[in-house]
Amino acid sequence: MSSPSDDAVHPHYGSRKHSFTGYPMSNMAQRQHGQDGTDESIPLTPGAGHMEGTNSTLSHSTEDPKAMDTSYPARSHTKPVGLLRHLTTPFTSRPAPAVPALRHAQTMEATKLTFFQRHFTKPVDKDPEKEYVSQNRRFTFRSHGSLLVAAIMLLIILGGVIEGALSVALPHRSRAPAGSTPQNPTPPPPNSLGSPIRAALDDNFPDPDVTFHNGTYYAFATNNAAGIIQRPDNTTGYDYGSSNVQIATSTDFLTWHLLNSTHDPLPDVGDWVIPGMTEIPPKIPKANVWAPAVIQRPSDNKFIMYYSANKRNGTEAEGRHPPPHCIGSAISRTASPAGPYDPLNNTLACPLDQGGAIDPAAFKDKDSTLYVAYKVDGNNIGHGGLCGNTKAPLVPTPIMLQRMAPDGVTNDGAPIQLLDRIAADGPLIEAPALVLSPAGVYFLFYSSGCTRSPSYNVNYATAPSVTGPYTRAGDPLLQTGDWDLLAPGSVGVVGDGRGGYDMVFHARVAAPQGRIRAMFTTKLKFEGHSVEVERDNGTATAAGA
Repeated sequence: MSSPSDDAVHPHYGSRKHSFTGYPMSNMAQRQHGQDGTDESIPLTPGAGHMEGTNSTLSHSTEDPKAMDTSYPARSHTKPVGLLRHLTTPFTSRPAPAVPALRHAQTMEATKLTFFQRHFTKPVDKDPEKEYVSQNRRFTFRSHGSLLVAAIMLLIILGGVIEGALSVALPHRSRAPAGSTPQNPTPPPPNSLGSPIRAALDDNFPDPDVTFHNGTYYAFATNNAAGIIQRPDNTTGYDYGSSNVQIATSTDFLTWHLLNSTHDPLPDVGDWVIPGMTEIPPKIPKANVWAPAVIQRPSDNKFIMYYSANKRNGTEAEGRHPPPHCIGSAISRTASPAGPYDPLNNTLACPLDQGGAIDPAAFKDKDSTLYVAYKVDGNNIGHGGLCGNTKAPLVPTPIMLQRMAPDGVTNDGAPIQLLDRIAADGPLIEAPALVLSPAGVYFLFYSSGCTRSPSYNVNYATAPSVTGPYTRAGDPLLQTGDWDLLAPGSVGVVGDGRGGYDMVFHARVAAPQGRIRAMFTTKLKFEGHSVEVERDNGTATAAGA
């Protein structure tokens, strides 16, 4: 075997033949501590072959690269003192010269690493030769890739925290957590910027319904003595219970005017209703009219009012609290929704054995067929608990649909059931309202929970036909805590004449009359089988649907 050539390339140091002639330190004088304890200047000249004051030469040639270490000048064992310590630099502490071949090999190895290995791993063995060997690299959270991902995640979390803080600081701009209860259930300002909810009336205006005719909105409601919680003794200043039906008007859906009892659209409630006034002050009508609804019939353009009232039948009403309601109808004397209305002396729905019927809602389908949806008031004969129906066995409270003849006051066939309460609804479902969306989807709005508690809310279900089947939405449209509302529910919906939809509803607020149900308004935006509330910044311009 032939011996290696002197010119062969060493894998670490290049040429096998080395000649070291000193480090270039131009025009510098290094202080070297002598053997006799004296200091002497040692001039270093680039390319010098030896260093004065030492016994070792700086020029050598060897086959062993490590022999370079022995050619460095011997380091004095006498400890340098003073400034000399900082001026004296042992040659053995100098870094080895850069090796181009090694750097080239490392670069080639680095190009073989994957993106993940380059940015999310670090070498286990710190040997420079193995730094870019894939088998020597392991994932670590201290890699710059991991640190970058962690920083991005931290920013996302921080953004969520900031968003949550803003939602708390600006409660009218976003929904509060489900089930939360406002500490002060008072109406938000009517024109709160960013809120889709507007306070319309701060009087007791429960179960509102709305229609639109000749540029004016007409809202109708339960008599103002109904359902007040924590009512004070003095109520004479609020026209308390004087009207069977309340009415309010608006020309822009923003500013509302509540009319007094002299404008009662239903001064006579019909012979089937309990007559007279209560004996215990404050005296109010025994009829206890609830949840009126108005619609214009196509045959003569007159308006039909549907309403529920206490049935004149003492025997069947005994032991019930409150007395059972039934649903009747009345026809306007003129082609104005303001009335007055003349009642018919028969009922449309009166299932006394099931608890009665309340909350009528009028609906005209796309073929002009009229319908009335209503609730069977099963919780009225419940076995106790919240709203009379949270103690077993629970009683059904189904929402029914009655098809009407063209006159709007004669039933056309038997009613059908659209929906009934389930466990998640609590004691009941009630207050139906039907809407046909622009996409041809039927929306059934309804309330669940109990109107006297924060559980009351607004839900909806959708169907391909007015008769169903209806599929419930996953989340409520409105619930306690949304935009500072308390127990929102019982909606009425009408077209705004511009392709949009306006909605009225009530929610609990604190007022001098007690905990009343004030009226609020919003607009609806339909998207396929979902709907959401949105802010109304416009006014109506044409006749509504």
